[in-house]
Amino acid sequence: MTDTTPLFSVPARGVGLIEFNRPTGANRIEVSDLRVLHDLISAWESDQQAHVLIFAARGRHFCSGFDLRALLAEARSGEGGAADGSGGFETLANRIEGTRLITIAAIGGPVMGGGTDLALACDFRLGTPRAYMQMPAAQFGLPLYSGALQRYVSRLGLNWAKYLILSASRANADEMVQMGFLGRLVEADDLNDECLRLATELASMPGKPMSAMKQGLNAAAVGNGNSDCIRKLLGGAFDGNIISSRIARARTNRSNQRRGYHD
Repeated sequence: MTDTTPLFSVPARGVGLIEFNRPTGANRIEVSDLRVLHDLISAWESDQQAHVLIFAARGRHFCSGFDLRALLAEARSGEGGAADGSGGFETLANRIEGTRLITIAAIGGPVMGGGTDLALACDFRLGTPRAYMQMPAAQFGLPLYSGALQRYVSRLGLNWAKYLILSASRANADEMVQMGFLGRLVEADDLNDECLRLATELASMPGKPMSAMKQGLNAAAVGNGNSDCIRKLLGGAFDGNIISSRIARARTNRSNQRRGYHD
């Protein structure tokens, strides 16, 4: 462990928080961080009370992606040339996309390179007016890995994906909202509170159906949403007892509200 190791905390019941912790290096992800991040995600997934995971960052940047020095070392040694560090960074992004947890990216500043893919792998993305994004891989002659290409297209659409990746253009916060990269903008001082409010609301819902629907939506984005495995997953998340109790609770709450009572 070092003083730049990603940090983990539990700010609310059922809500985990991972913070990138290399502010003087634009919160780039180094090789040593990959295992730490996988371990943090695994540990939180294994907690049956865990439903939501927020990704945030210390300092001005959200994340600048994978350490390019590791890629250069691979290329010079003749061991690689992939844009994800022998699959490690892509595997991390795929892991974030595929986790049963509902994920939120709190983007308070610039997000660059592979950091944009980590954000796109999350289910929700909130940002501030200070945020901007750029994918500079084309400028460096660096072929972007396939998982990132798929997420860019499935989240933003083909036209935006081509514009951002092939021209390496920078997009400001308003453009990030317009293209769907950010769900909404909040003031910088409110970002953490807004992400925690959303996370707490999500964590209050039954986790298994939420996770199943997340997997179904992600599959639908790439044309696999009607597959047998997704149908089985959704069917397995159906629990009549939970549904009945939640409906009864909602009716009771509505009745109390009409009478002027509150929980």
